[in-house]
Amino acid sequence: INSYQQAIQLNPNDAVAYYNLGIALRQQGKLDEEIDSYQQAIQLNPNYANAYNNLGVALSEQGKLDQAIDSYQQAIKLNPNDADAYNNLGIALRQQGKLDQAIDSYQQAIKLNPNDAVAYYNLGIALSEQGKLDEEIDSYQQAIKLNPNYANAYYNLGVALSEQGKLDEAIDSYHKALSLPDSEATPASAHTLAHNGLGFAFQQQGKLLRQQGNSDAAIAKLKEAITEYKRSIEIDSNYVTAQNNLREAQRLAILWSNPPTIAIDDRKHLPSETDEPLVKVLRSTVQIIAEVSEGNSIGAGWVVKRQGNTVWIVTNRHVISGEQTKPPSDKIEVEFFSELPDDKRPRYDATIENITAPDNWDLDLAVLKVTAVPDDIEPLKMLTGRFANNTDVFVIGHPHNLISRWISSPGKTVRYDPNYNRFPIDASVAKGHSGGPVINNKHEVIGIMVAIRTAENIATARDRPTPIIAGGSGPATGGFGLAYRMEVVIKQLKTWGILN
Repeated sequence: INSYQQAIQLNPNDAVAYYNLGIALRQQGKLDEEIDSYQQAIQLNPNYANAYNNLGVALSEQGKLDQAIDSYQQAIKLNPNDADAYNNLGIALRQQGKLDQAIDSYQQAIKLNPNDAVAYYNLGIALSEQGKLDEEIDSYQQAIKLNPNYANAYYNLGVALSEQGKLDEAIDSYHKALSLPDSEATPASAHTLAHNGLGFAFQQQGKLLRQQGNSDAAIAKLKEAITEYKRSIEIDSNYVTAQNNLREAQRLAILWSNPPTIAIDDRKHLPSETDEPLVKVLRSTVQIIAEVSEGNSIGAGWVVKRQGNTVWIVTNRHVISGEQTKPPSDKIEVEFFSELPDDKRPRYDATIENITAPDNWDLDLAVLKVTAVPDDIEPLKMLTGRFANNTDVFVIGHPHNLISRWISSPGKTVRYDPNYNRFPIDASVAKGHSGGPVINNKHEVIGIMVAIRTAENIATARDRPTPIIAGGSGPATGGFGLAYRMEVVIKQLKTWGILN
């Protein structure tokens, strides 16, 4: 860095020196300074295609996807044969949920560089989010053909094969990923992911064996799954999906070993309002368990409407899809609050009534419908309009890093701005709080949790949001939460016909 800075002092018009300085600053994680350097290089040389490409990468890492896309497009305009720029453009478009455009960009990158394994890998990811499993698998296989040591491609291939029900082939693919070098730990690496994927494949095999009446073999497979989940967590203790899967597998191990004989009335296992003043709020806040390609996505939701024995529950789209841009789960269950242990708490099947589009970055919502629910569960009262800064609140959810569920995390609202859909909350939150209600002291819902931010990036929260995903993108815990204002939520619920 010092050498590049000296070169700039000697020749302030040296665009290449600014460009190289940006690359060096990137290696130190200094994104703002890196961006400044690329912008200075571009100012000195407006035709500097590589500088535009690198600027796009840095802006993308800051979550400024629109600006990043503009930079990539300018790089392509200046150099139409830049395969890397097309690949990077595809990544940004996919992050925005613009899958058709992303696929076009990846295909153009491949056309320009047919030996680019990464472009095939990225194409496979976009195809997976369109549910095109056969084409997705072909893309990963091509990536592996070009780079036989591509551990991440083997992992993704395993996930796709598992979704096709080809569990033995998926297991082989996960084992291959684990046999290849992997130096990363956090965020989730290929080995972290492969151990988790292997565990989920074993768990699926266990379910099939149990359906065939082979209980002992099913439980043995479940134990293998538990071992793999633990190995995944040993590599990356922040990998939420493996933690969710481990907890679910341990629950199943108890249920399969000792199947329940009678249904339990969970209304008999509630604390008094004296012991738990929030019991009615907790009772109307659910734990959502959605089976996704990597295992289980767990989050919160809460009752907004009841008719007879049917309730409608609002949550985040990403809670039931695992990731904003992925298709939603077709197997969703909910649990209502009680003091029963995990293996005794009743579960209810849920269906999707409404859901926002994967490319709608302004709103991340879904509504679930559940029938035959206990008669004591009522919709929560919602508060609209301005509230004071530093309002005392509770954020209710199911943080992955705690054994207990239905945690009421105390906090304060940081600011209210009617010009923005979301407001920040100073509270200790974690993955599992998503979709949960933000409650004031009158037990009124003033917001719905949607994202986590750390103290370092709360100032940029107004940029296009980066979704919390099951695979580990974004912080697993943070000192700030972001919640939608109730006016925004109610407007969407009325549009969907859930509320009048």
